[in-house]
Amino acid sequence: MIPAAPAAGTDPRRGAGDGPVPALPAHIARLELPTPYPVGPVNAYVVLGRPVTLIDVGPNTDDAEAALLDGLRALGLAPADIGQVIITHPHVDHHGGLDRFRRWHPAVRVAAHMGAGLFFGGAPRARLEFYRQWLAQTGLPAPGVEAALEGLRRLGDLEPQAPADVWLQDGDLVAMGGGTWRVLHTPGHAGAQICLYHEPTGVMFTADHVLPAVSSNAIIEPPPVPGASRPRTLVQYLDALRRVAALPVGLALPGHGQPFADLRALVHQRLAMHRERLQRLLTLLEDGPATVFDLAQAMFGAVGGQQLVLALSEVQGHLDVLEALEQVAAGPAGLRGDGAVLVYQRRPDAPPLLDGGAAGHK
Repeated sequence: MIPAAPAAGTDPRRGAGDGPVPALPAHIARLELPTPYPVGPVNAYVVLGRPVTLIDVGPNTDDAEAALLDGLRALGLAPADIGQVIITHPHVDHHGGLDRFRRWHPAVRVAAHMGAGLFFGGAPRARLEFYRQWLAQTGLPAPGVEAALEGLRRLGDLEPQAPADVWLQDGDLVAMGGGTWRVLHTPGHAGAQICLYHEPTGVMFTADHVLPAVSSNAIIEPPPVPGASRPRTLVQYLDALRRVAALPVGLALPGHGQPFADLRALVHQRLAMHRERLQRLLTLLEDGPATVFDLAQAMFGAVGGQQLVLALSEVQGHLDVLEALEQVAAGPAGLRGDGAVLVYQRRPDAPPLLDGGAAGHK
């Protein structure tokens, strides 16, 4: 899937990550691996102790593979010393290098969320057809649809082929570093996104669920079950943000950027940013009905490539929230001449949007 990026579809303002970088526990090491994506380097973590655990493996590139091996070597470790690999979510900047690592350690035990199985083995026809239909519904012109699909195909080629050995779900307990960590399913940025939480110390691997320097994209995804409705990824994401903010987290270890301490304050900043986005969309819709593509252009200007899919996802997600709040309604484009295109308009009977929608839903 699409790597996170500080794109038109994100908020670049810094938050709690502005302060001093807190020290990591002595048994946890952060390895910064290069990526070819706009987001920049990705973090992999090594948790020492029984069993020695590698959290994420970086992208499917020679440079990332070399950096991962160098990082392990600096810790006095070889790939065969890793007892398990945990994938936080199936985006290619985090799990793409898994097959490369397995060539060094074929017997390694790999764990990921049970929903991640859809994103191993390349982009199947059904996934690409979902994106074709959704991109057409946004009003993106046909050449743009084809260009976006080609980019998604290329990303699919970078996914690992062999699936995980263990499929995790919310509430599972994982042993690593001599302790027990709880799996928190936090969908939104990815349907199979997990955080790992050590309750005794308040340390949480937040992966891309909460990042210190940019807001995470709630990327549109196909339904996990054929024939089901499309997940409302931003609705899920906002619920999951509030869930982690309610926990006593003292140290957050993100998928990109430096560790940070005040998770709750940063989540509140992100929720405020989303409230602003909801209000801005409602203001734009005062001028009349518009497509997702129209609104993305108005909010983020002309963007292309992966950034365009991220921008469309950002707008679609906020419209999903506004639909849940009964503020907007969607219907066929009509005069645009393509019944597959949807237009959104403000509902004349919309209830008051309390607290800017509270970045939530009903």
